[in-house]
Amino acid sequence: MTVANEYRGVEWTTTILGNALGMASFGKPISRKTADRLVAELIQRARDYNADPGKLMFVRSLTLFGSYLDESVDPLGDLDVGLSHGPRTTDSAVLRRYSKASGRNFRSYIDERFWRQQELFLFLKNRSAAISLTLEDLSVITDRTRVVYSIDEDPGAIAPPATAN
Repeated sequence: MTVANEYRGVEWTTTILGNALGMASFGKPISRKTADRLVAELIQRARDYNADPGKLMFVRSLTLFGSYLDESVDPLGDLDVGLSHGPRTTDSAVLRRYSKASGRNFRSYIDERFWRQQELFLFLKNRSAAISLTLEDLSVITDRTRVVYSIDEDPGAIAPPATAN
């Protein structure tokens, strides 16, 4: 993306490598064994989330990319996961009731409106600093990916609404 500063004539472009650095975690490395456990737990949380009729979002898919896919890398810096998700409803009244029922205080209407998405991220990460979720189009970042969860292959999942694309 190129951005121009009309006052100074300065332009810059973000790059894939720059965006990757921006998403990088600088936490403690994790072993491959730990990463395998985190992947299994993440998949189970996606299954549990999609089976819960009280949730207002759904997980369409979880896609791994990055160093985890290279079996020779151990330890790993983090677990890179692409998340594809969608809303089960867009009804404003339902969204407002859901946000209020969470018991949280929101600084703005936007924070309240997007609580369901934030809740999904928090649920999937489960407080793990080693899991790095992204909503980026992975085809722009890399051609090495592996889908580890798909709602279409989960018999316990509540199907997404017909209007979900």
